[in-house]
Amino acid sequence: MKINSYIIYIILLFFTNNICAQKLKSSKKITTKNLEISLCFENGVGFSEFNINEIEKYVIETIGIEDDNFKEQILISNKLSDIHYINNPSTNPTLTTLCNFNGYSSFTDIAINSKKEIFICPTITAISNTCETTNIEYNYSLWGVNSMSFDDLDNLYLGFGTESFVVRTQISGIQTKNNEIWHDFEIGTAGGDFVLLDNKMYVSWKLTEDNYRLYEVTVNANREYISHVDLGKLPNETYGLASELGKLYGVTPNKLFKINLSDFTFVDIIQNPEPENEWYGATGKHEAITFKLSTHLTINDAETKTKAIKGNWTNTVAGEQNLYIRIENSLTGEYDIVILNIKISNYPNVNEPKDLVLCADNNLNIFNLDEISSQMQINSSDKLTFTYFKQYNVDKDPLPQLYQSIDSSQSIIVKVNNDNCEKYYNLRLINNEKPAISTISTKEFPTLLESCNFDKDDNGFFNLDDIKNNIILENGNFNASYYLSASDAKNNTNKISNIYYLENSLQEIFIRVTDSYDCFSISNFFLSEECLKSQNPLLYFSFPKFITPNNDGLNDYWNVIGGSDEVKKESTVSIFDRYGKKITTFNPYSDKGWDGTYEGIILPETDYWFLFITNTGIKKAGHISVKR
Repeated sequence: MKINSYIIYIILLFFTNNICAQKLKSSKKITTKNLEISLCFENGVGFSEFNINEIEKYVIETIGIEDDNFKEQILISNKLSDIHYINNPSTNPTLTTLCNFNGYSSFTDIAINSKKEIFICPTITAISNTCETTNIEYNYSLWGVNSMSFDDLDNLYLGFGTESFVVRTQISGIQTKNNEIWHDFEIGTAGGDFVLLDNKMYVSWKLTEDNYRLYEVTVNANREYISHVDLGKLPNETYGLASELGKLYGVTPNKLFKINLSDFTFVDIIQNPEPENEWYGATGKHEAITFKLSTHLTINDAETKTKAIKGNWTNTVAGEQNLYIRIENSLTGEYDIVILNIKISNYPNVNEPKDLVLCADNNLNIFNLDEISSQMQINSSDKLTFTYFKQYNVDKDPLPQLYQSIDSSQSIIVKVNNDNCEKYYNLRLINNEKPAISTISTKEFPTLLESCNFDKDDNGFFNLDDIKNNIILENGNFNASYYLSASDAKNNTNKISNIYYLENSLQEIFIRVTDSYDCFSISNFFLSEECLKSQNPLLYFSFPKFITPNNDGLNDYWNVIGGSDEVKKESTVSIFDRYGKKITTFNPYSDKGWDGTYEGIILPETDYWFLFITNTGIKKAGHISVKR
């Protein structure tokens, strides 16, 4: 795995340490500096592969944050002949003024050589540390320089606003020498600057007023032109380029921007605070200096410049190991050693957070965020820190443990930290409305389950699920469970089956309706024996075998016994003699029954027949004995 492919948590710990400072026989100054990289993995084993070139690039880009020798700075020249410094452009850009020359004409560009001597144009002029000026005698036939840069060999490149070629010269004392045409691009003119970066030269080249291009030029060791490619269009009026500690920048009249060569994108760094005082040129403080970097496993190897490691390298000590990067100025031979401490750790071992849901009755709840921390923590011995933020305010204004929600569904972020690594997770705080169901009913005004069934043995039962669609008043994915008491329903205990055999004439059932977030509401309904009696009346009616109509108050009338009153109201009973003659017909609900007579005449003792018929066509026939 390469360092630029990590999604890593990088700590830049930088400080100058003089403890190890010493001088070798070569009398080259050594200062020792520390950097740290912390890499985080999912369930890693403490080892990883690194690309040494990328490590060295990271070091040279990072080290200038606080070290003056490597301090990242870009110099800007402007329309009103000022010279500014932009300090730390890649981390915390600030603008300061170095020199102000009110009497001069506009400074079209600025350049700095390997000795960090500053020069400006269009008239080539040297600027001292105290802002004193010295004109450089320039004997080339063309004047009006609009762009210039030094390479690492202190060659000075000059561009003109009217010519398609670039001149290369050298400054010796107060005059130039060895003037030559470095390259003629044949079309267009210099837009601004010719800067080195990773042994390539980058040129801002103007083809038309609204078409500035970035050329990447391949050069040899003497920085002579070999070939070039057009990388693409730069922001309009890119008058200057600057190379500084591994990064490439461009300047327009109103801003400094970074050029990402990997994908050819631009990132604004700092705006010109005085738009009327346009920026015209730029140069990096270390633009004309080439640093040679080498990486070693011991400080002694770094000091003696031996046993350098290259290419891809895997750490040999699990978890943490030091590398020693030697940074040498190729011109002066002076070098620094950077101790790069590499830490390889694991991300916090936690569960993915679940949405925290509180059941609501038309209100917004206060959430205890510690419940999320407890749910995520796997090992109680892990020392983890959980911090919560609003989604649009990450790492600012952490939320309190008891958080008053502000919406029915609110996304938040939890940051989990184990000292070495941190990871962010998304979750929601949900105020979930309880399921809408019918209100509690009473025996006087019951909600009845009016459908019932019979098994193969003619035992009547109820399927309690038959009523849930009448109880639940909204669409959704709900579960229903049933209980014989309200307390059991509330506590979700002693659940009964949805197939229920009625044991009483009237039974109250409690229903608990639960949604996908486990929020629930409770209601009730009743089961009545009347349903069973209506659905299969013959099971609940009995038909006497005889009557004794002697007016003693016992068995003086024959009628069906039991059953549903509703069925009786809609049924008839007919009585016949043994020859099939109808004797009488009556309603089993409203009439007392048959008294053993025919139109008031007492009939003899013998067998007679009855026929019971319901309004649904169910029939029952049988014989009756009359005994006196």
